[in-house]
This record gives sequence, C-alpha cells and structure tokens, in this order.
Amino acid sequence: MTQDKNHPHGLNAWLDRIRDQELPIFGRTAEQIRELTDNDKAAVSQLADAILRDPGMTAKLLRIANSVIFNTSGIPITTVSRAVVMLGFDMVRQVALSVAFVDALLRGPVRERVLREMARACHAAVQARWLAAKRHDPQSEEVFIAALLYRFGEMAFWCFAGAAGDELDEALRHDPQYPGDVEQSLLGFRLHQLTAALTRDWRVSPLLQSVLKGGYSKRSREQAVVFAFRLAEGSEGGWNTECARARLKEAAEYLQVPTEDIAGAVMKNAVEAAMIAECYGAGDAVRFIPQ
Repeated sequence: MTQDKNHPHGLNAWLDRIRDQELPIFGRTAEQIRELTDNDKAAVSQLADAILRDPGMTAKLLRIANSVIFNTSGIPITTVSRAVVMLGFDMVRQVALSVAFVDALLRGPVRERVLREMARACHAAVQARWLAAKRHDPQSEEVFIAALLYRFGEMAFWCFAGAAGDELDEALRHDPQYPGDVEQSLLGFRLHQLTAALTRDWRVSPLLQSVLKGGYSKRSREQAVVFAFRLAEGSEGGWNTECARARLKEAAEYLQVPTEDIAGAVMKNAVEAAMIAECYGAGDAVRFIPQ
C-alpha cells in the first residue's frame, strides 16, 4: 500500500510482525481449529481433542459455555463434547478461537489501553448478543463473537506496539476527538485497517468480515455488532452521561422500542459482561466496564 512507502512500519509491516513474530502460536491454533469442518462426523471428536490438549482453553471454554449468556437452559455443561451438542460445532469452534486469541494477548505486556479494549470487547459482545436475541436472531452467539473481536487488530497492536504505541498513546491523549486521523498521521494507516486485514487472513468470523466491509442493510445483525460496540464505548463514563443516553437511544431505535423499556436490561448486561471478562481470564479489565 502507498502509505507503507512513507512509513516503514506501515500496515503490511505490522501485519507481518503480528502474524509471524507476536502471535504465531495463535495463528497455528486458528489454522488447526478452522480446518475442522462440521461436514465430517469425526470433526467433533477432533475439535474436542484439539481443545482438550490445552487445559487452560478447556477450563475457560466450559466456564463461558456455562455462563448465563450461552447456557440459557441451566443444565450444567461439563465436557467439551457436551458443549458441542448444546452450543453447536461452529459456535464452540469460534469460542475456542476467541479464547486462544485473548490468551495470546494476555501473555504479552498488558498496558491500560489493552485492558480498556478487552473490557469494551466483552461488554459489546454481551450487548450485541442481547440485541440479536431481541430480534430473534437464531445465531445470536455468532453476533457475540463478531462483537468480541470487532477491534482485535487494535488489541493486538496495543499489546505489541512498544515505543510506537507509547508515541501513539501520547498523541491520542492530546487529540482524542479524531483518533483515526492521529493513527493515520503517525502509523500510515488506521488501526481498524489492521483488524480488517487480520480478520481476512485468519478468517476468524465471517460475520465480522461482513461488518468490517460495510454496506449492510438497516437493522441487520451487522448493525447489532456496531451499535453494541458504540453502546459499550459510550457508557464508559457511566450510564448517566449524555453520550451513554444517546447510545442507549440508538439501541432502542434499532429494536424499535422506547428507551425506557431497555435501560434496565442493558445495565444488567454490563454486569454479565464483567462475568464474561472473568471467564476469559481478563479480570483486570472488569474495572473499565460500567456497573
């Protein structure tokens, strides 16, 4: 890309660094899990075996599967195979990928912006799933994963940015109103482009790819992802701020209901988002989720 010529550490360089130097383990895990297709009956046992080889992933996946977000029946899920039966093959695969990604990030130096991004991601994921469920989306868990990974390029950047991250962090503190312009000026690209490129390369969520491409219809499931993220971001100063109220109104209009009809549920979702962050092993991010 043209910006790479002016910025030696431009988009292509960052893509190579994250894929090949910082997150190669995640890349291999993603490849192994993604190659398993539900067309083959043997794939279920293969998926379970792949997950069981990592005790940490197994424990977190089962905690997530048993959370109120996923296990609406209340019947305990005690094995990976049972999780596949209850949640579906593809959903367990996507949850496993998201667990692997968060684990890979938490192994690195975790600065405050990473924790803020993780808090925002968990909060947005819970709100997105709720919005989708209210619209009777039969695959609301897929919307959860897309929202969780909506800014995973940003999360990866802040984990591994080093001195470049310090410089960008300082610049964003001085000019928080137009972050994309600041990123373009210092890096030669916008961080959302990094998310789009990694999503395309690793194929972690078809729905997320659709969200990032844009051009989707009004009141679509893609909009649920975007509005949920805006709601999570807008509420970080508290639910009584003007920004939070505006985002709440936006979500209500998406559902075509009065704002007062959803306010209580949305605030409850934030509490559940804190539980999800704990399930993913990101307990330090909980303080950034409005309670």
